[in-house]
Amino acid sequence: MGAHYCAICRQTTFNGKGHIFGKTHQSRLRVVLLKFTEKVKEARRTLKKPQVEKFDCTQHKQTFWCYCCGCEIEKNVTDGNMTVLYGGLLEHMATPEHRKNTHKFWWDNKADPKFRDKVIVTEEETERFKVEVAKALESFVEKEDEYIKQHAEHIRAQEKHRQEVLQSLLEVCFPTMLWQYPSLWH
Repeated sequence: MGAHYCAICRQTTFNGKGHIFGKTHQSRLRVVLLKFTEKVKEARRTLKKPQVEKFDCTQHKQTFWCYCCGCEIEKNVTDGNMTVLYGGLLEHMATPEHRKNTHKFWWDNKADPKFRDKVIVTEEETERFKVEVAKALESFVEKEDEYIKQHAEHIRAQEKHRQEVLQSLLEVCFPTMLWQYPSLWH
């Protein structure tokens, strides 16, 4: 029998693929799948009501490890100004490669098949998500525009007040200064 590396247990075994039927592998697999499905469940909650937020590099540049594909993916989708939460994860879970890799992962690790569909997003769900994201983005842009307009109005009011104060000071103080300092007349 040849050496077999188990990515779940992070060890090499020499009893072939018999390792995957062992108690330690199956218990570690359950823990990994439990954590994985919890994160996916969190993302699935946003399918019906996507969340769009202002981009924050400390929070929105997170990555997610996909156990099925064995790769790191962006958790959110961002353009540098705004972020669709869990957009990258949901986008990845809808790809044919992820579907294929998920089936392979489940087969290779002899995982419980009833959990498999929880980590795959269907095309219909993806299309509905895209429609909802478009609405959420439009709403977010409208709110941002309104916020900018309010902020601009506040700045204009402050500038107007500053100009009025300056003008009143000039009217009161400047004539007095001219009489006190005749050399300023030239």
